[in-house]
Amino acid sequence: MDPAGAIGKLGFQRWYERELLLCHSWLVACLLCVFALLALLEDLSLRELGWGAAAALAAAFAAGGIAWYALARYLSMLLRAMHVAERSTCPGCGAHGKYRLVGASARAMTVHCRKCEREWAID
Repeated sequence: MDPAGAIGKLGFQRWYERELLLCHSWLVACLLCVFALLALLEDLSLRELGWGAAAALAAAFAAGGIAWYALARYLSMLLRAMHVAERSTCPGCGAHGKYRLVGASARAMTVHCRKCEREWAID
């Protein structure tokens, strides 16, 4: 779900918490795949090239690919959450995350502060 739809439904605080939990679960998946990759490579013996070595090499390659994807997903989600969080402070009163979504376009969200009633755009 895009940030605007989720923030409109959940509010900024709950969206931010969920986004951080979800992106850190991708980091855990990345680390588990790296551990699996290292364990498979440690067990791999190139002296005996057979079906077992080919299967271990294929599994290590798959674990490496999944780890790479999980790391990319973690970084993209974390950077998106940080980008929105940095722009979630009201320019009028300084309240952080205390707004409601007024409108959203493809590039920006228009939000309304609950404390001082000021509107600003989060791009």
